[in-house]
Amino acid sequence: MNSFSAKSDAELAAMASHGDQEAFACLYDRYRAMIFAKAREAGKRFGCDVIEDMAQEAGIGFLKAVRSFDPSKNVGFRTYALVCIDHNLATSVRNYLSQRNAILNCHSQLDSPEAGERAALSIDQDPEGLVLEGESQSAVFSSLSNFEQEVVKLRFKGLSYEETAKALGVSVKSVDNAIQRVRHKIKASRKD
Repeated sequence: MNSFSAKSDAELAAMASHGDQEAFACLYDRYRAMIFAKAREAGKRFGCDVIEDMAQEAGIGFLKAVRSFDPSKNVGFRTYALVCIDHNLATSVRNYLSQRNAILNCHSQLDSPEAGERAALSIDQDPEGLVLEGESQSAVFSSLSNFEQEVVKLRFKGLSYEETAKALGVSVKSVDNAIQRVRHKIKASRKD
């Protein structure tokens, strides 16, 4: 690994993305403290029991950064890696919260015999199903335009703004605007 110590992060990322495991190990060692610091930061929000999960998610974000880094974009590897790690952690947190709050999102009567079964089953549903569950959520979702509904579906599947924009063939700004309109409609429905 000593021959790698003189190489830049960008050079190591390029080598690692082409399968050089030693280059990846060297690059990972350089960023290990940052990866775990990001994991601890995210883990503090949810308690000690998920810090290991957050560390794995941060590591996956780092691996994604290594595999997709493009030095021709004039962005440093460190900056790019931080964004990838933060995005992966945010997606993981979003998924964790939607699973943790699944029972709270179930608007069924608790005194009915099927209520417990429905609440338990809701944990295994996909995030899109959770959004659609319940009268108020269904009403909000049906008030969205087709475009807004598609944006919500893709975002709940974990796609980034950029990935959502690409999938729909629109600009990132269009996706952001749609999300802002959805947020406004949700806030308005809560006031009613």
